[in-house]
Amino acid sequence: MSTALPLAIAALLTLGLTATLHAAPDEAAYGRDNQYPRGSRDDWWQQRHLVGAQSAMGELFAARTVAAGDRPRALKPGGALEDWQPARQYLDTHPATGLLIVKDGTVLLERYQYGRSAGDRFTSWSMAKTVVGLAVGIAVAEGRIASIDDPLDKYEPGLAASAWKGVSIRQALNMASGVRFDEAYDKPGSDIARFSRAWTRGEGRFIDALGAMEQRDAEPGSRFKYSSADSQALGQALAAAVGRPLAEYVSEKLWVPMGAEADASWLVDASGMEAAYCCLNARLRDYARLGMLLLDKGQVDGRRIVPAAWIEAATSVRLRDWHLQPRRATPYFGYGYQIWVFPDELGFALLGVRGQAVFVHAPSRLVMVQTAVWPTSNDPALSRQRDMFWRDLLLRAARL
Repeated sequence: MSTALPLAIAALLTLGLTATLHAAPDEAAYGRDNQYPRGSRDDWWQQRHLVGAQSAMGELFAARTVAAGDRPRALKPGGALEDWQPARQYLDTHPATGLLIVKDGTVLLERYQYGRSAGDRFTSWSMAKTVVGLAVGIAVAEGRIASIDDPLDKYEPGLAASAWKGVSIRQALNMASGVRFDEAYDKPGSDIARFSRAWTRGEGRFIDALGAMEQRDAEPGSRFKYSSADSQALGQALAAAVGRPLAEYVSEKLWVPMGAEADASWLVDASGMEAAYCCLNARLRDYARLGMLLLDKGQVDGRRIVPAAWIEAATSVRLRDWHLQPRRATPYFGYGYQIWVFPDELGFALLGVRGQAVFVHAPSRLVMVQTAVWPTSNDPALSRQRDMFWRDLLLRAARL
């Protein structure tokens, strides 16, 4: 008998043993035995469907394409962290569908779990807010928005007869509109639950939901309060200012020039308006390219895409904005323009529920992207684990 067959069998057994030793957490609960089904519009959010659904949101729900160009920004192969034990331990215990670490354009680690691959498009959840914030900066540079101190209703009159009247673009960027909104994700009757029916069920338009908001619980600009309604109002004003759907504008001004390798999709309401506060679906490597754009102060290969001054303002907090400072806006993070700011000089972050994240640390030239399927919208223990892994990674990256 040829030695090829026994060797092949041995190789398969070795691969099987490796898969067993390095299995992702709770694979059976996430639907492994049924090839990670995505479920339907009625049950996609159940744990057994999260893996499949969160990598197929653009197929489950109505969406508009964010077209990529034909010249993707190259990512250099590296793999310096492929055998790094803390990364193996992290993936063995953290429900991440994808983890990608890039330093100065070189891929240090790229791993997928739960049957996912580099070709999947993972949902951003609230990381999409940062895309909207960057697009606002581009619109300001183009003169389509005269000033971020203009009121939102100057550009979107549908907000003028509501609590949004007079709220500035800057205040919405900083999550400081003061408009009352309940962001409790796991409460069926919350404002965010009703708001999201525009894309989960095609019930109504975002602009109508925003226009019906009549109460404030703070003066605009006086305090930080995370609100997806602020991001949606910002998106409505931006779309009106540029006279185009957000997906088209972002494609031309951001996705193509930053060198995305694949089309993304963006979920929309019944009228075709993008869910500006969430629901972009893209490849892991394109989220990394977005992080690299931020790392490089808004330029790619010497070509300016977003003004450097905008990136600086978006990823930091002015001293006079005490209510936005780290450990004041929240017990941990501060907030810029639709971007979270770490304390302790750990960089800044794009964050989405259920563990989605892009972390950027400019001094280390480091970008980390994680997509995940946390069983609940927010998980303090998993969040702490991710934070500690980031801190360990920064220490390790300094030696690479």
